[in-house]
Amino acid sequence: MQQKAQVVIGTTKHGVLQAAAQAGVDPGEIKWGSRGYAGSGGKVFVVWGISPSPLARRAINAILDLSLGQSSATPRIFYVCYGGTHSSVVAAMLHLGLVSVQDIQVHGPEVLSWLPYFDRRTTGEIGLPVLLGHDVYGSEVYALGTGWLGRRLELCLCDLVEVACPGARACFCSVRGVLDFRARIGGFLSRRLHLVQPGRKLVSRSLANKAQLLYQASRACLDLSSKWKDNGNHSEGEVVWIDGSTQRGTGVPG
Repeated sequence: MQQKAQVVIGTTKHGVLQAAAQAGVDPGEIKWGSRGYAGSGGKVFVVWGISPSPLARRAINAILDLSLGQSSATPRIFYVCYGGTHSSVVAAMLHLGLVSVQDIQVHGPEVLSWLPYFDRRTTGEIGLPVLLGHDVYGSEVYALGTGWLGRRLELCLCDLVEVACPGARACFCSVRGVLDFRARIGGFLSRRLHLVQPGRKLVSRSLANKAQLLYQASRACLDLSSKWKDNGNHSEGEVVWIDGSTQRGTGVPG
């Protein structure tokens, strides 16, 4: 059985290096990810720049569980939003071809309510990636929430994937930027106040209006997945973070 990794989390780099030294790790021997927010020394992983909260630990442990012990992991696309249940789910379904922009235009916002996991995940599941399927190029496609820790946690997760599995190919695509005020209110009503029907209706209407933007984000990630497939086992590892709300590619929605 694989030994569980020890994780040290802190808001400052100095603090996590001190904690690593106390755990028997020479700070000078820590291998850092390309962004410098997370590294490893043996079975000890250090992450700095975020609060050592239950949310951070859930997300970090989940990503390590996916990455450790694999010399060349299956390519993975993580669509990321606040709760991992709204814009990330819609983007993932567009990526997988399980819903299209035309579906949303023809059937209206309510089509989003039929999607698996849409507006159904709980606060306790924020930080846990959920696998929604495999795309046409073989990449695994996930929805993930990073809550109030946002982009900084996402960059830490990128570094963790790099150091835990040097041959990994992964993309963390943030689509939280497409959520407007109406969507945020709807998500709060549904997930926090349990006013599911009015809350879900608000967030569905908002995201239906942002379907084209989410589609463009999914095309950028699908192109990346295609590149990984074409390169096969000859490519080096690649872990990237992109802002899905800024993708402005062209193409006919499918």
